[in-house]
This record gives sequence, structure tokens and C-alpha cells, in this order.
Amino acid sequence: MRSILSKRLLDLSPEDKQRFVDSFDYVLTDCDGVVWNTYGPTEGAGDAISELKGCGKHLVYVSNNSVRSLENYQEQVRNLGHEVAEEDVITPVFSVVKYLKSIEFQGLIYGIGSVEFLKVLQDAGYEVISGPNEPMPEMIRLIAPVIYDKKPVKAVIIDFDYNCNNIKLLRAQMYLKGNPDCMLIAGPTDYTVAVSTGFQILGPGYYVDILEKSTGRKATILGKPGHLLGEMLKKQYHIKDSRRGLFVGDMIAQDVAVGKVAGFQTLLVLTGGAKLSDVEQLKDGDAIPDYYTESFADLGQVVKEVQSFKNKSNL
Repeated sequence: MRSILSKRLLDLSPEDKQRFVDSFDYVLTDCDGVVWNTYGPTEGAGDAISELKGCGKHLVYVSNNSVRSLENYQEQVRNLGHEVAEEDVITPVFSVVKYLKSIEFQGLIYGIGSVEFLKVLQDAGYEVISGPNEPMPEMIRLIAPVIYDKKPVKAVIIDFDYNCNNIKLLRAQMYLKGNPDCMLIAGPTDYTVAVSTGFQILGPGYYVDILEKSTGRKATILGKPGHLLGEMLKKQYHIKDSRRGLFVGDMIAQDVAVGKVAGFQTLLVLTGGAKLSDVEQLKDGDAIPDYYTESFADLGQVVKEVQSFKNKSNL
């Protein structure tokens, strides 16, 4: 039985489709699993972007993936037949930098993240240490000096790291426990990362949990579905009425949740981490999308139908 609290986009009446399209100015869309996946663009995504831009919608690409560089995001959008400005690509590392600047952070950072993530922090002017990536001998007397080096770390920042290991987590734990003023900051908190439909891998959320539980700290979350990200998006794009934003994603716990937290309208697509059965099982109180549809291309189709309807009405 389908959730009665979520509407299938293509099942809307022509009048409701028009009201829907007219109800938002900003489309804030996830990337992986929505407009592209590991193997290339999702079918019809480029045309959908054309339709949205054609009727004046502002597109913002909001991803939890800081492993990709800004240049890679711009190349991926270019593969869809479009261009995207630097300020319209939002990933956790850019949110972290913006947050650090907003609080005038100064000091040493211990980072657990990809090479690209650490590079962006360094390029923003921050002193960052990381590692080790190499295996350590299984002897505590050799491990102890590495994890308890007493460096004056002021912030532990964790993101997705393909090379995350126990030594890195132990080292982060020591910095946090050794200095009550050391901040714990996290990018994404995904427990799973969708590589393609039906193929998901372990996400960084578990590592964040480990550090929170082992230190008694609560992380400041700057990726999806954190509240701070939603506030940053509204401030950056001057979105005074949250309902004028439409958040599109393929993950209920991240994309729909951040849209709900920010007060945006939400659209779940079924080309990534969520299936129709997931939507059907949602209950009142869950992160229920306002709408769901099979693919991002459907959003473009609805816009095209509405524009055609308006053109005929004006004849």
C-alpha cells in the first residue's frame, strides 16, 4: 500500500502540476543517484535541467560527496549539457570552510577525509594534519606515540575517507578527550552511500557515531541532513520563504530529511538509494517526501507539460 502522505509527481492533475511548478523558484538537487551515478548521467537529466532553467528556476547542486573536486562537479554538469558556477556547487567541505570562517576559527585541524577534502581545507588557509594511512605494528607501545602526540589540535573534522582506519579514529579520540575545547565537526553522516541502484557501501556516519560515543561529544553536522546546512543554503541564496525551494534527492534519511529540516518542499527520486517500497512503508513522523517520482527526468517532463499547457492557454 502506498504512503498516502506522499504524492507521485506524475499522478498529479494538470492543475496541480501547474501549482507545483509555480510554487518554487529554487531547485536544490542532490547529485549522485539523482542527476548522475557512477556510470554517467541518469537518463533525461540534462533535458530536465534545460526545462527547469527555461522557466527561470535556479539550480543548485547539493552533494554529500567531498571526494569529488569542484572541477569534477563542473565537468559532470557539463556532461549533462550545462554549465554551473562555483557558488552553485555545495559539498560538505565548502560548508565546513564557510562555518570555520563564520566563527573566525584559528588553530590546528586534525582531518579524517579524502585527499580533495583535506586540500580544500588547506587551500582555505587552515593548518591541517592527517593520517596515518599506512598500517601500524600491532603493539601498543608503538601505536601510543602516534595516537597520543599531544599536538594542540583545536578541531577534529571528519568526512568520507576511503582510507579511514582504527588508528585515525583513536588519534581523533585522543585529541577530543585531551582538550575539552577541541571541536568535533562532521561533514556527511550517511550510514550508507549509494553507488548505483541496489549497490550501497558503508558511509561515514558510523565513524561519527564512534567518536561521539567514545568522547561524549556531539558533532556539529555540516552535511546533509544537518540543520546548519539548511540555514546556510537559505542565507546564501536569500530564500526568505523556505517553501519556494524544492529539494530533490534519492536518500530519505539525508536528502528528504535536510529538506524537511530547512522547510523546503521535497521530491524523492527512485534512481539511487531509495525504492518504492521504502516510500510505501513511511509513516507519519518519518521524513516523508512531499512528492516522489521514478527519476529526475520526470521533473523535467512535468515542467514541459505545464509550459505547454500555459502556451495553449495564451493562444
